[in-house]
Amino acid sequence: MLALKLSRHILLLLLILLQTGQSFAIVCYHCDSIALPECSQTLGEVGVLPYLDCPTELTCAMSIVDTITYRGCGAETPITGATYSKSCSSNLCNAGVYPPGRLKCHHCAGQDCVAAPGAKPKPCRYHLEEDQCYTDVISSTEAYRGCVSEQNHTLSSAAKLCEINGCNEDQGAWIQTCAKCDSADGRGCKMDLFQVNTARCNVSLYEECQQQVLLGEPEDKYCFSFRKLSRVVRGCSTIMPADLVPYEEELEKCRAGDNCNAGCITRQKCLTCNSVDQELCRTNVTAISNSTCGSAEASSCFTCEYSNWSIQRGCGAAPTNPGILNCYECDEEDGCNRKDFTRCYQCSTGQAGAGCANWERPGEIYIEECVEPGTSCLVVSYRNGTTSRGCEKANFNCNSENAANCRSCQGSFCNKGAFPDERLWCHQCKGVQECEEIPRGQTALPCPVPANEPDNQKLACLEYFDTHSQQIVRGCRSNPELYYECLLRSNHHDSCRICHSQACNNSPGKELRATYELEAKAMALLQARSSANSFKDSKVGCGFWLILSVIYMLTF
Repeated sequence: MLALKLSRHILLLLLILLQTGQSFAIVCYHCDSIALPECSQTLGEVGVLPYLDCPTELTCAMSIVDTITYRGCGAETPITGATYSKSCSSNLCNAGVYPPGRLKCHHCAGQDCVAAPGAKPKPCRYHLEEDQCYTDVISSTEAYRGCVSEQNHTLSSAAKLCEINGCNEDQGAWIQTCAKCDSADGRGCKMDLFQVNTARCNVSLYEECQQQVLLGEPEDKYCFSFRKLSRVVRGCSTIMPADLVPYEEELEKCRAGDNCNAGCITRQKCLTCNSVDQELCRTNVTAISNSTCGSAEASSCFTCEYSNWSIQRGCGAAPTNPGILNCYECDEEDGCNRKDFTRCYQCSTGQAGAGCANWERPGEIYIEECVEPGTSCLVVSYRNGTTSRGCEKANFNCNSENAANCRSCQGSFCNKGAFPDERLWCHQCKGVQECEEIPRGQTALPCPVPANEPDNQKLACLEYFDTHSQQIVRGCRSNPELYYECLLRSNHHDSCRICHSQACNNSPGKELRATYELEAKAMALLQARSSANSFKDSKVGCGFWLILSVIYMLTF
């Protein structure tokens, strides 16, 4: 239709020219974008622009001066200071947008620029492929829009950039309204209310708060809802309660529409039972199915343990009944209160001795009540041969670099029994009374695993009588220092006894020192005889010198 209309105009002009006999005349578009903004637009978008018969010129011209577009006849079109100009010699040849493909952006500045622009976007002054449109909102009364390439405004860090014609048209500032309530102050902040004839689910009672949002800062301004155990809070981010600041990462945030944070909370599902009349509530809670809480105010679940060891589980905040020993609340979905209270054996061989590891004569063993419900119990043996038991926590777990073996188990008191079973156990002591006579296995400990030797190294127990300290010594051959002392400080090579079965280094102390004592007695006897012979020889010598002395005196 546009082409047909244009052809009719051209045909009309040609007829006029033929009738007047002015064959040298030319017809050009004639306008400027000050009086007619469409003058800067593409011809096909805005229709036919005004045109003019130029009888004295044989050229049409188009120029852009300081973002203003001019079209006209030859020399009549200004070119001084033009960033772009064009001349052509055919009728209506000064059409179109020049240069072709220039990005179009909204241009404005000041208070009126905050609102979404109503005018059409204008082409940027320069033709740059990487050009962008910008919207830079400084405050609720000051904003700027334009082309980045024109550099007529220094952009702030909050400026929004885009690359599509007319894309910088978003509103610069608006008022955001949020639902505001706290379940700690009254009912209604949690409660669901299904709206009649709608598919929406909103809370029923709340106040409203408002905050001004500027384009470019939506990350800092939002409506929020917070759910932690039995408490629910909703409000505006700019007036957030101080006690919620540490939980900012857990907030549910929204920015679209008024009161976007008024959506209802999914109805909580909890296990509801009491072991007084339902033994499975304690012994096999997995056999009990969770159920939707009857009260919409129940955003959490609880489990409590009483002094008679009965267990109660249910919806909402934990009760405050007399006789309660422990309670916990949780707000995860689908029966989070199925976890049991966990108690674990707690000890270390450094404090409790070998009983903490071999479990044959446990002493100094304590019961640890785990802080977190459902926590695993652990027993860990370390490369230095020590063993520890207790509740799993940040500083006590199977990921320790020094752990040689670790066993994790579920359920109270599950971390009992000798550990590790696959390691060699040896009596490890020196000089104490318990090191003299050892009932088999009662003081044995797992041997340490040398860091520089393979784990499958055949370990051994050792025992000997230390001739330097005069003490019985028992231990593991994997302790290189102790093994060298066994070879050097025992009175004979075969006196450093080596064995390879569990707790095998339990020979009686008198047996280990027997060889040394026998040799010591023999040495004492030899020394006694040597001393007697020496005395006898000394008596003979004295008599000889006495006779010589008498002879000498008689001679003189």
